[in-house]
Amino acid sequence: MSQSPNEHLNTETLDSKAEVLLDKHRADIQKQAEIMLSHSGADIARMSTNDIQKLLFELQVYQIELKMQNEELNRANQELTASRDDYAQLYDSSPVAYLTLNEAGIIKNANIAASVLLRHPKETLINKRLGEFIHPTDQDNYYLFLRSLLGQKTDQVLNAKLRDACDAAPHSECRHFQFCTNLTGLSKPCDKSKLLAYIECYARVIHKDKNPLEIYLTINNVTERKQAEDTITCLNEKLETKIRKQTSELTASNLSLMKKVEELRRSKHQLLEREAKLNSIFNASVEGIITINMSDVIVSANAAVETIFGYKPKELLGCSINKLMLLSPKEMTYSLPSAIKFVGQIREIDGLHKNGSVVPLDLSIAEFSIDNERYFTNIVRDVSLRKHREQQDKEHLDELAHVTRLGLMGEMASGIAHEVNQPLSAISSYTQASINLINTENLDRVKLIEILYKTQQQALRAGQIIHRMRDFVKSHAKHRSTTDINTLIHDAVGLCVAELKQNDIKLTFELENNLPSIYVDHVQIEQVIINLIRNSIEALQNSPAKQQRQLTIHSRLTLNNGIQVRVKDNGPGLDKDQQQKILTPFYTTKANGMGMGLSISRSLIDAHEGTLHFNSKPEKGTTFYFTLPIRRKI
Repeated sequence: MSQSPNEHLNTETLDSKAEVLLDKHRADIQKQAEIMLSHSGADIARMSTNDIQKLLFELQVYQIELKMQNEELNRANQELTASRDDYAQLYDSSPVAYLTLNEAGIIKNANIAASVLLRHPKETLINKRLGEFIHPTDQDNYYLFLRSLLGQKTDQVLNAKLRDACDAAPHSECRHFQFCTNLTGLSKPCDKSKLLAYIECYARVIHKDKNPLEIYLTINNVTERKQAEDTITCLNEKLETKIRKQTSELTASNLSLMKKVEELRRSKHQLLEREAKLNSIFNASVEGIITINMSDVIVSANAAVETIFGYKPKELLGCSINKLMLLSPKEMTYSLPSAIKFVGQIREIDGLHKNGSVVPLDLSIAEFSIDNERYFTNIVRDVSLRKHREQQDKEHLDELAHVTRLGLMGEMASGIAHEVNQPLSAISSYTQASINLINTENLDRVKLIEILYKTQQQALRAGQIIHRMRDFVKSHAKHRSTTDINTLIHDAVGLCVAELKQNDIKLTFELENNLPSIYVDHVQIEQVIINLIRNSIEALQNSPAKQQRQLTIHSRLTLNNGIQVRVKDNGPGLDKDQQQKILTPFYTTKANGMGMGLSISRSLIDAHEGTLHFNSKPEKGTTFYFTLPIRRKI
């Protein structure tokens, strides 16, 4: 049973109190004698024999009283000494550990329980610091406890662990083992696993007359309680884990049981209920979702079907899928065997709208089973807008191709001019010869006819050349409008996206915002941009496989208020010979090229009063760039 610090006294305190009582008693007797002598007022030399005898008698009486009091004090002292010895024995044999510390934390006194708890004999504990016995992990807590105790002068409590005394030596050299053997007669080494003890200290500061203060500690070994708490915590955690596991297993069992009950509860309406759930999920989809059974009969359809085919979902239930699908003439009607082979694929078919019109569709089919029944889900997407866009792109490409032919013809004109000039020159010469013959006196009709025939042949030859040119170039009116260069760039790139993806080319835009508008034939300028992009794509096809293919398109405002567009690639570049010929008509670095693309592009830029240039470094890439002036519509 623990005792509080105010019950903790030592033998030195008892001896000190007894000594104080004896000194006080002697002083009282001496003082009384002095008072008696002074009250008599007698001078012994002048006193009579009777007076002296009377005084002696009184002194004898006081002497006897003093002797009796002295005996009483001795008896009290003996009782006090016995009490002190009893207390000392009780102090030492107490199961509660007691320590007395000075203000520096040095042990001044300790009982046997404290000696056993700290694993040191009592004589070796004296004058040691208590902090030496505290575990390193609790040193800070101990010194904060000591500082608070001395500073606040109020009772304090410390919970800490004791240092393991056997860590630094084997059992044969362990002072704790030797001390325990001498004290309790242990015949086996101490269990090191149990040496780490948990203590709970109650402390009080006591002021003394001689010393400034002393600290009395009552130390309780709470190791068993700590171990019990840890054990309880561990058991609680294991119990909680077990309960959680059992709860999870029980929940899983309940879910399994509920599932079985649900399966037993289902009836012939199960399929219809499942259809309703599918409809609630699929009705938000923009794609038509139509589920059929093995007999080609529609069993469910989502809300998007009405937008695509014009039928409400309820109108289609129980109908054949052929009501909505118009397949190729070879297949004639939608049939399940023909549909199964397209599972997992996307194909284009025509759908039948309620109003009789044909709707272009993308169709994909997925297969699934419910209760051993096979179903097929047809996912259809209305691609009318895409088809319309494709048609627009085709017309746009045709227009661009026409521009290419116009430009090509313009470039070819310079190459075939000598072919046209030859028959024209011959016609001019033959005509002059005919005039000369006519002006002669003797007209040679045969020779004139021959010359005129030759003139006709040369005229026919020139006509044939012009006719071929007319067949190649149809009449197409040129027109210009105000447009934004960045818009033209994006439109041109949109027509080359497939080629960029196919060749794994990373496209980067570095377009300057808020550029002034330009007044151009946007079809021609767009064709120039497409030509430059395709040239870069073909150049990048020769790049190493491990190299990241990059194409960058820039737009900016130049210092002379022009709009510049740059198409840059990191391809193999051009050598010096190629750089000298690259803009020459009919020169090409491609196996099947005509060598007219760049020449036409330069002609189109020149027609807009712009310039086309390039720079290139072998193994570093090539940049083609053109500049257009800023012009307002006249």
